Amino acid sequence: MKYSAKWTCFCFLAVFFLATAVFGQSGDTDKKPILNIKKICLTFDNLPAERNYTRIERYEINDKILETLARHKIKAAAFVIGDNIEGDWEILVKWLEAGHTIGSFTYTGQDIDNVPIEMFLEDIAKGKETIEDFLISFKQPSRYFRFPYLHYGATTEIKTDVEYYLDEANINLAHASIVVEDFVYNLSLEKIINSRDSADFIELRDEYITHLLERLGNSETLAQEIMERPVRQILQLRLNRLNAYFLEDIIAALIDKGYGFISLPEALKDKVYSKRDAYFGVKSLSLLERIKYSNPDLLPAGE
Repeated sequence: MKYSAKWTCFCFLAVFFLATAVFGQSGDTDKKPILNIKKICLTFDNLPAERNYTRIERYEINDKILETLARHKIKAAAFVIGDNIEGDWEILVKWLEAGHTIGSFTYTGQDIDNVPIEMFLEDIAKGKETIEDFLISFKQPSRYFRFPYLHYGATTEIKTDVEYYLDEANINLAHASIVVEDFVYNLSLEKIINSRDSADFIELRDEYITHLLERLGNSETLAQEIMERPVRQILQLRLNRLNAYFLEDIIAALIDKGYGFISLPEALKDKVYSKRDAYFGVKSLSLLERIKYSNPDLLPAGE
């Protein structure tokens, strides 16, 4: 879908200022400060952006997200698809210069359930190697990997093989505890992108934020069931136009729920991310959901 960068900017600004007017995000000095007891990490998949965007659109999306994160002094994490980042190294550098954590998918972003395990492991190594020089240059101490589609393998043997490989390569597995269907709402956004009716944007924004908060609530409930306490949440988002437009609103909604923002290394220190799971279905689930729907017969004693 073609449209001018000027019109993109106009749409974003219109939505931003309307959101500010509705939520009163700026200039509301009468509100009492919120004590952020709960913690959450924001993560973004598919760096530099979803495959359907043009190069100009990828830069616009990343710049807008990075500007919003900087405004709130939030350190997030982003996961690179190596095959997509070729030619967009400047975007990767911008994330690293801002102090965010960078991890990788496999080089091609292929689903583990669709390729032989040997090929998948080679793809992990190639994905890591694609960005390794940049991580060394910016002195990022640790390496992180996230499974494409949050599929961890269809059998115990495959999942164990990948976990063993990651452990031997000193790569940390970057789970997610909150999974949202932002790709669905992004499709809706693309359909109204040329609309001059700001009400369409407000309606979509409200539906998306409601969906996100519902998923957050589900994760909080699961955390209480599994750990009997709140956990450090990790929110999975995608690098798309939807999250570029509405990240300000996402942050405001999370703050309103009492959340403060932490980095990925801080979030992964929570013991919940060390728990084993034995889920082998086809759904893209958060770690908390994987634990809940695990086959107890396949879990080690005491888990």
